[in-house]
Amino acid sequence: MRDTLSGEKVTIRAHMPAHVAPLFAAVEESISDLAPYETWCHPGYTKTEAAEYVDWWRQSWEKGRAHYFAIECSSTGDYLGSCGLSELLKEHKRASMGFWLRSSRTGEGLATDAARMVARFGFEDLGLERIEIESAVHNAASRRIAEKLGAKLEGILRKRLILPTGPTDTAMYSLMRDSNASV
Repeated sequence: MRDTLSGEKVTIRAHMPAHVAPLFAAVEESISDLAPYETWCHPGYTKTEAAEYVDWWRQSWEKGRAHYFAIECSSTGDYLGSCGLSELLKEHKRASMGFWLRSSRTGEGLATDAARMVARFGFEDLGLERIEIESAVHNAASRRIAEKLGAKLEGILRKRLILPTGPTDTAMYSLMRDSNASV
């Protein structure tokens, strides 16, 4: 199973201890953009929390429960964010995809490129048939990424997430192994 994939703009690699400090810096820069949509991200986020996430991602990878990648700039190696697959249901060949990108690098297509590579990893390396992308209905940036990947909107799920703003409806998108030519 591959732990590193490279593209023209981004390289994705399994998280490692060296990612703790750059992860912390990226989150610290992006709190105002991430906190409304991510329960783990909050004002006062600490380096200890960043280390705990990297450790969790590594343990989950080793146990086959989740596969999260650091997104790095291919030309500079800078840490840009994270993208991965979790909620793996091996017997149903299904997983959920999540992603985020540091605020200073949004709008360049980097998250879409990383998500495309993670989807390929899911289909080719993990043998998945279905990848779900669920986003708060008002998170236009995440929904745009799902649409750029060619994911199909399946519906709106009412009060599906409890975010800092309260119960939130989500848009459920799906990518299928055989029907997503852009992945």
